[in-house]
Amino acid sequence: MSGWFYKVTYPCEKVREFMYDYLDDSLPTITSIRFHLHLNGCVQCREYLFLYKKAADAKSFRKENPAPEEFLASTLEFLEKEGITGSEDDAADWEPETKEPAP
Repeated sequence: MSGWFYKVTYPCEKVREFMYDYLDDSLPTITSIRFHLHLNGCVQCREYLFLYKKAADAKSFRKENPAPEEFLASTLEFLEKEGITGSEDDAADWEPETKEPAP
């Protein structure tokens, strides 16, 4: 890419910092223009944005559609029978967010 491109747009590192705000549609106008100019000329950042959006969608889906308690319990039971264990921090990831935190 030629030098003028980098004078009117942002470097990749800066564009990647703006991904959340871009998906949230909260970028200021000039930032949004420079962001889009960069995406038009940078395949790597377009791919990064695609993966970033998929990850954000998956996280949102998980919050809106938590796994049923029975599924979580049977999965944990299976893992214990197989001798597969993790740390207590790992177990917290499997628990629905609706439970009260332990005192």
